[in-house]
Amino acid sequence: MTTHTVTPERPDPPVEPELGPSHEGSVVLDIGGHTGAAVVYTPEGLAGQELEITPDGEPWAGTHTGVRPRERPDGVCFAAVFGSLPAGRYLLRVRGSGSEPDMGLTVDGGTVIEARWPGS
Repeated sequence: MTTHTVTPERPDPPVEPELGPSHEGSVVLDIGGHTGAAVVYTPEGLAGQELEITPDGEPWAGTHTGVRPRERPDGVCFAAVFGSLPAGRYLLRVRGSGSEPDMGLTVDGGTVIEARWPGS
């Protein structure tokens, strides 16, 4: 993870590079006990966007991940992967949209939930 301290000499944080497709087996998930993960499949039109997630009932705190092409044996799909989330109910939206949540999902400990973005 890259960190950047904003100072008068360095007022702008660096721009994160856009990552290419992930390949089969290249995503690490940290699950077990009361921790699970979520894979959210999206339309191709969301590629390069970031999805923001928050526990239901909590304020938006900026936790986000990018929508990227994911290469699979049966072709390419587009998805955001939240690799380690405490079990619970979550709300998601496109980061920076300021909109109401676009969808909700429930993560169970020790499992990976797969969900589809509305319209996909």
